[in-house]
Amino acid sequence: MNISAPFIKRPIGITLLAIGLVFAGLVCYLRLGVAALPNLTIPVIFVQASNIGADADTMAATVTAPLERHLGQVPGIDTMRSSSSDGRSMVFLMFNTSRDIDSAAQDVQAAINAAMADLPAGINTPTYQKANPNDDPVIALALTSETQSVAELYNLADSLLAQRLRQLPGVSQVDIAGASTPAVRVDLNLRAMSALGLTPDDLRNAMRAANVASPLGFLSDGSSQTAIVLNDQIRKAADFANTAIATHEGAVVRLKDVATVYDGQQDAYQAAWVNGKRGVLMYVYLRSGANLVATVDRVKAEVPALSGYLDAGTTLTPFFDRTPTIRASLAEVQITLMISLAMVILTMALFLRRLAPTLIAAVTVPLSLAGAALLMTTLGFTLNNLTLLALVIAIGFVVDDAIVVIENIMRHLDEGLPREQAAMAGAREIGFTIVSITASLIAVFLPIIFAQGMIGAFFREFTLTLVAAIVVSALVSLTLTPALCARFLQPHAEGARDTRINRLLDRMHDGMLRTYTVALDFSLRHALLLSLTPLLLIVATFYLGGAVSKGQFPEQDTGLIWGRASSAATVSFNEMSERQRRLSDMLLADPAVKMVGARLGSSRQGSSAQFNIELLTEKEGRQEPTNVVVARLSAKAAQFPDLDVRLRAIQDLPSDGGGGGGSQGAQNRVTLQGNDAAQLAEWLPKLVEVLKQNPKLRDVGSDVDKGG
Repeated sequence: MNISAPFIKRPIGITLLAIGLVFAGLVCYLRLGVAALPNLTIPVIFVQASNIGADADTMAATVTAPLERHLGQVPGIDTMRSSSSDGRSMVFLMFNTSRDIDSAAQDVQAAINAAMADLPAGINTPTYQKANPNDDPVIALALTSETQSVAELYNLADSLLAQRLRQLPGVSQVDIAGASTPAVRVDLNLRAMSALGLTPDDLRNAMRAANVASPLGFLSDGSSQTAIVLNDQIRKAADFANTAIATHEGAVVRLKDVATVYDGQQDAYQAAWVNGKRGVLMYVYLRSGANLVATVDRVKAEVPALSGYLDAGTTLTPFFDRTPTIRASLAEVQITLMISLAMVILTMALFLRRLAPTLIAAVTVPLSLAGAALLMTTLGFTLNNLTLLALVIAIGFVVDDAIVVIENIMRHLDEGLPREQAAMAGAREIGFTIVSITASLIAVFLPIIFAQGMIGAFFREFTLTLVAAIVVSALVSLTLTPALCARFLQPHAEGARDTRINRLLDRMHDGMLRTYTVALDFSLRHALLLSLTPLLLIVATFYLGGAVSKGQFPEQDTGLIWGRASSAATVSFNEMSERQRRLSDMLLADPAVKMVGARLGSSRQGSSAQFNIELLTEKEGRQEPTNVVVARLSAKAAQFPDLDVRLRAIQDLPSDGGGGGGSQGAQNRVTLQGNDAAQLAEWLPKLVEVLKQNPKLRDVGSDVDKGG
C-alpha cells in the first residue's frame, strides 16, 4: 500500500490544501493570546471572608470554623488549612490532581451557600478564587491629586475609572487599594453614654430606626392617585450627628452629644502612596486566555480618555507594567524562529546544493508551524515562553522527514526512473520509516503529556505544540513532498552545473568524507576501546548532572520588585504609616528606582505594607541587574530594626521549582501549631536560624498568627 500515491497523482489538490493550511495557521497565530506562562489548571481554591470590626479570635470562632465544617464535606480535598486575622478569614483548599477544578469550584460555592446560615448576620458573602500563576496584576494605575481628597479619589476610581477598565476586552477585574467604600464613622464617648444610661445597642437601634427606607404608600381622592415620597435617607455625617437617639430628664439627646461623627471610609486602616504622595492604586488583572500584551495596550490607550474625567490637579499614571519582558521575549523568540528557519534552509542548500530539493524540504517548516498554531488555537493555548520554545525546537525536527523522502526519491531518479515513478517508488519504500520515526518521537513525549502534578501542567502545552508540529511534518512528508518531487525534482546529471561554488562544495564534502573515513577506520580497529565509550558517557552524565545548578527556569531581569514590610501586631496604624513613609523615602532615594507604589493595611502579620517598585530601564540609565538592586535595597532596609522588610524581584516565570504563581517563585511552608502564642514566638526564631543555614534557601520569613 502506497499512502502517497493519491497525492502524487493529484498535485494541485494537495497544493491547495497546503496553501489553506498556511493561511489558517497564520490567522490562528495572530489570534493567539500572549502570556508569560501557560494557562494552568492548578487544583487549588482560596475561600475568603471578611467581617470588618471582628478580631482574629472572633473570626476564627464565628467565620473560619463554620466555613471549615462545610468546606470539609467537599469531595476530593487533599489539604485544607485556614488563617484568621482581624476582620478577615481565608481557607486554602488543595484538591487531588484527578479532581476537576471547575466541578470542585461548584461544590465549594454550594458549601459556602450552606455555611451562610451559620455565619454572623450582616457578614459579606464569602468568595472563592481558583489559583492561577497568571493571576498577578498585569499593570497598575496610580491616581493622585493636589486638589481632591483620598475619599473623592476612591469614589472616582470605584464608580467611574474601574468600571470603564473592566469593560475592556481581556480585563477580568480591577482591584482598588488605598481606600475603601465611603462611610460615616461614629466614635463613641463611653463616659458620656454611661452618664446618660445609654449602651452602644441603643445608639445603633436609634440610628437604624432613623434611616429606614420603607414604602410609604399612596394618597387617593377617588379620581387620582399620588405616591408619597419622603427624602428621609441620612447620608452625611452632619445629619447623623443631629439624630435624636434618646431623651434624658425631658431633654433630647442627640448623637453628637455622646459621640464624634465624621465622614470616613468603611475600612479606616487602608492607605496607599505613590512616590511618597497619598493616592489610590488600581491593579488590573487579566482574563484567562486573553492576550496579555494587547490587554495592557488597551489599558494604556484608555488612560488619556479616562484622564478627561479628572479634575485639574488630578493625574492617572500607569506603572508596574508586566509586559516589557514578555514583549522582549516574544520578539526574541520570533527573531530566533526566523534565524533558525534561515539556518535550516542554508544548511540544506549547502548539502543538497540544488534549489528544487532545498525549497521542497523548506516548505515543510511553515506548514508544520501552521499546523501547530491551528492546534494551539483549538485547544486554547497561548503564545508563551514554553510554546514558543516548542516552535523553535520543532524546526529542527520537521525537516528530517522531508529530507529522507527527497533523498530516497532522488536515488530512484538517478537510477533512471521517470519522476512520477521515482516519487511513487521512493515514497512507498520510505513511508513506513517516516511513520515509525514520528511514532518514536511521539512516544518520547508521551510521559510528559500524561505527567501528573505541576511539572505535567507546566509542560503540557509545550509538549502538545511540539508533537503537533512533528505530526504535521510527517503528513506533509508523505503527501506534499512526494507530489512536489514528482513535478520539480531532476536527476543529478541533468541539474548539475560545473561552477566555482559547486567545485568548492565538492572539495568540502570530499574533505569531510576523508575525515569520517579515518575516524571510522580507527573505530573498527579499536572496537573494544570504543565499546567503553557509552559507559564513560553515562558516568560523565551522572557526574555533570549532579554538578549543574538545578532550576526549572532561568531568572529574568524584569525591572520590577515586590516588597513587604511588616511590624509587630501591637504597632498602631499611624505609627506603621510613618515607618512606611521612611522606608519609601529610602527606596526612592536609590538611583535605580523610578517609581514606588505602597499600600498599607492590616494582615495576619499585623500592619503590613506592600511595595511595587519599578526600576529605570537600561535606556533610562540603569546599569545593574534587578537582583543587584534588590540586594542593595535589602541591605539598606536592614537598617530599619522596627520593620521586617522582604524584597523580591518579580519573575514572569516561576523560579527554582516554582508553581505557586508567576511572581511568587517557590514557597514552602512549615507550620508550628500550639495554643501558647508566646511560646511559639520563642521557638520560631530558633527554627528560622536553622532554616537560614540551608544555602539553597533564598529567603526565610516567619509570623505568629493568634487566630488561625
